[in-house]
Amino acid sequence: MEHPRRPEATSARQHGRGLIRVMVIMGVFLLLVQINRTGGAVLATALADTHGLAPATIGLVTGAMFLASAAVQLPVGLMLDRFGPRRMITSLGFLAVAGMVLFGVSSDAVSLTVARLLIGIGHGASITGVYLLVVAWAPPERVASMAASVIALAGGFGGLLSTAPLALSLERYGFTETFLALAAVSALIIVVIWLFVRDRPEGAANTRPRESFGEALRGLVEVIGNRDLWPIFVMALCFSAPFATIGGLWAGPYLRDIHGFDPASAGVVILVMVLCLNAGTFAYGPLDRVFSSRKRIVLGGVAIMTVALLLLAGIPDPPLLAVIALFAIFAFASPIFVTLAAHCRNFVPEHRAGRAIAVVNLLGVGFIFLLQGISGGIINALAIDGAPSEFEYRLVFGLVATTLVVTGGLYALFARESPRRNVV
Repeated sequence: MEHPRRPEATSARQHGRGLIRVMVIMGVFLLLVQINRTGGAVLATALADTHGLAPATIGLVTGAMFLASAAVQLPVGLMLDRFGPRRMITSLGFLAVAGMVLFGVSSDAVSLTVARLLIGIGHGASITGVYLLVVAWAPPERVASMAASVIALAGGFGGLLSTAPLALSLERYGFTETFLALAAVSALIIVVIWLFVRDRPEGAANTRPRESFGEALRGLVEVIGNRDLWPIFVMALCFSAPFATIGGLWAGPYLRDIHGFDPASAGVVILVMVLCLNAGTFAYGPLDRVFSSRKRIVLGGVAIMTVALLLLAGIPDPPLLAVIALFAIFAFASPIFVTLAAHCRNFVPEHRAGRAIAVVNLLGVGFIFLLQGISGGIINALAIDGAPSEFEYRLVFGLVATTLVVTGGLYALFARESPRRNVV
């Protein structure tokens, strides 16, 4: 005799299927976002070869996306808490699509920069929105590891596509065709998000209080004024900028100019870095459950990144295998975002989580623009006859290492451990 199914079991199965559906869809979305975020090294070579842009201009064009994404983080954080991630991700997503179309058809630096600005605004809600969806859908004890897994898988496949495959597509099909195709696929997944993703499981309570605009703004001010968060905000400057500057921008030109790599060969090395980056993201998720101190996990990653970069900066004419190994180690230690976000999240109530993580993103993404711009200026100013030497690249490695030492030192001195909750 077949026993009737218990309502709780049916509900759990439906919730499980809904969780898988949401995570798969948002993973594909992040994959496409990641192509734009981590394709800078391949784009740097393409923009130099096909558009004739100088290193400083390339740094401005690629960094504009991060500047725009940073600029919208505070209003996006307010609106994520007020309207939910589904509405924000889809409404902003079509701006990113428009930016990809413009980027594909542009031929001058001004149009290319405007296009990257549109992409940055359109992707401004992506990471925070996905993180909030994980918080709403995943079991409390699995939020950190689930977020790490989604970001790692999406980042891994997106990073894979943003290296050698992107270089091959640009070479074989052309700049315009590649970005028009990326825009079309991105538009499709945005429609899928609107149709099949919900902010929370059916029947789950909405814990967001109804806030007026003034109340929401006061909540943002209180988040920014929370002194427990200030050292985390300082560390947030380097949750993405080091890898975006080295792996996402200058690794390709460095391998080309110093080691004689062609774009496809450099793309393979960058692919290795991206795979290591996402393997590291997988590693950080379980570490959050193994160790009692999120602060020490973050500082461990900062220390490994710093040592790798100091070796690259300090060793004249290092062997190629050593360079690749140090790039890989640096990349593996880079993805501290999930742990840092969990550290931040536990100092604020759930209905202000979007604003808190948005501030982290504002600082981290905005600093990418600054660090990429400064590094491009260094290489452009010191390059001999327009060709950067090993010395200029070593200065860039040293600049990023010094930045990690300063931010990590302040975080180590002043950050306190977050109160453990079962929500992150």
